Amino acid sequence: MSKEKWLDFLLICCFWIASTSGVVSINGANASQAKPAKVMAVVDHGMIKDEPADSTAKIIKLLIKAKKEGVKKIVFEKGRYDFYPDRAQEHYLYVSNNDEGLKRVIFPIIDLDGLVIDGQGANFVFHGGVNPFLVQDSSHITLKNLSIDFQRTFHSEATILGVGSGYMDLHIPQAFPYDIKSGTLKFLPQADDVADSSSTQRLRARKEMDQHREYIYKRMLEFDVDKRETAYMVKDLNIGTSVRAEKISGTRNVRIFHPVLTGTVGNTMVFQPKYRNFPGFIVTESSDVIFDNVTIHHAGGMGIIAENSHNITVKNSHVTPSHNRMVSTTADATHFVNCTGKIELINNVFENQKDDATNIHGIYAMVDNIIDQKTLEIRLQHPQQWGFRLAAKGDVLELVQGPSMKTYGTNQVTQIERISKEITRITFDDIIDKRLSIGDSVARVRDYPEVLIKGNIIRRNRARGMLLNCRGKTIVENNTFHAPGAALMFQGDANYWFEQGGVTDLVIRNNVFDNSNFGVWGKAIIAVDAGISAEHKESARYNKNILIENNTFNVYDNGLLLDLFSVDGLIFRNNKINKTNAYPERKVKQAFFRIKFSDDINIEDSNEFTGF
Repeated sequence: MSKEKWLDFLLICCFWIASTSGVVSINGANASQAKPAKVMAVVDHGMIKDEPADSTAKIIKLLIKAKKEGVKKIVFEKGRYDFYPDRAQEHYLYVSNNDEGLKRVIFPIIDLDGLVIDGQGANFVFHGGVNPFLVQDSSHITLKNLSIDFQRTFHSEATILGVGSGYMDLHIPQAFPYDIKSGTLKFLPQADDVADSSSTQRLRARKEMDQHREYIYKRMLEFDVDKRETAYMVKDLNIGTSVRAEKISGTRNVRIFHPVLTGTVGNTMVFQPKYRNFPGFIVTESSDVIFDNVTIHHAGGMGIIAENSHNITVKNSHVTPSHNRMVSTTADATHFVNCTGKIELINNVFENQKDDATNIHGIYAMVDNIIDQKTLEIRLQHPQQWGFRLAAKGDVLELVQGPSMKTYGTNQVTQIERISKEITRITFDDIIDKRLSIGDSVARVRDYPEVLIKGNIIRRNRARGMLLNCRGKTIVENNTFHAPGAALMFQGDANYWFEQGGVTDLVIRNNVFDNSNFGVWGKAIIAVDAGISAEHKESARYNKNILIENNTFNVYDNGLLLDLFSVDGLIFRNNKINKTNAYPERKVKQAFFRIKFSDDINIEDSNEFTGF
């Protein structure tokens, strides 16, 4: 071989070796050739859309395969996909502010990094008692362009036909199966929620599911059928889990009996489920999770619950009912507990959920036992917080006096031992502050998230608009609020929910507060409160540094705009307050502002009042 041919051969070999390693040298310049991300199309793996087949086993198999092979994107075709509980994965989960239990999970996204699930307009329909999505110990997860719904909702609805002394006549649509057993009203699952087509199998499964608790109700709430929101000034009707009933004339018409029953003929009565067993999306111990163009038509609990997670974004998404139902999720649309990094809610619609659009807070645990100078036992108080991971070795806890909500100081955790789902034993680096006593609380000091709530519509739900209890920088701008209670509430307590709050840097600007507070879930459009006992009201200041500017308040009477308690530093300026006739005017004789036990409150003359 000549010298020239030998050199050509060596050059070809070098080029081949470089190209297989992803780097090619051309005229002395290196060009990086990144390998394309692996994409998995579900249609190539036997998943069939727009058929009643159960897709559960297939999606679980695909997720296992994706993890094994490093797949970065799973793509659906637009259409309907059905999922049943029979072949779902089982996980015993403690879910903050929801109910614990053995959950059947359809999409278990566990210990994954860098996965995108793109529904491309797919509609996921779930049957029976399942949890649609679990994101656990994962990072860089994006869920987009999909919707979730349930064939049979966990709440039930009925039309009011008549109301008398101690009774109410109802028409119950076919979408909400029921029976009258032993003289009481029972709500049942749909036969279609059983995947097996055999009538015998369906009957057996239906009888078994009938014993499950997910269709047990505990109260009723009336909705205005025209406005599609809670009826004006109605309250929850606490009827218990078993109301006496009998059949009356007409198909699917029943009469129920209870002394608290009130309502307007033609309106919708909603039966609230007793439990929060089936939130739509559970995000736990995860980071950098994005929900983009996700629609939640229904969930048996919260729509999205994120806990002990870092950087969560919900954008361009909807929580809204389908099939002309009155209710979407049976609890909050979104909820964030002990999260860090950034929480962003951008350009979403949250409507018709049975509780708030969001609640962002930490967790207090009560001091249950002081063992020695450096060791104590804490107890999670609320049953829907049992099992929650409050802290780990190396974390810093604040020591809080329960009655005043004042922080004594901080101490770093040296050792932690979980005794039970309620009790945890903690050993600190330093001697515990002697002022701390049994009945006080601790909470994790963390990288409190920056919160951005921008461009959202919040309306037609039960209770409040948003509960914002984060100590990080919080901005609420360009939103529209129409809630039956307080549009915004800032709170915190160590006596019932044990939710750590206390805002420290909050801006509320350029929002429209559109005739909120037409119900019983708040005393003002913006309410700032704290669970502080009477003997500490003079000295405790729990929420700080609040700026409220350039907002529009449409109000139907002279009710409270602001109700302030235990606040240090608030400015209310350049806001427009307009009188409307959206609801019957209440006979209230009070100022627009109520300020109690607060300092440095500045209500400026730049605010404009029109129509009063």
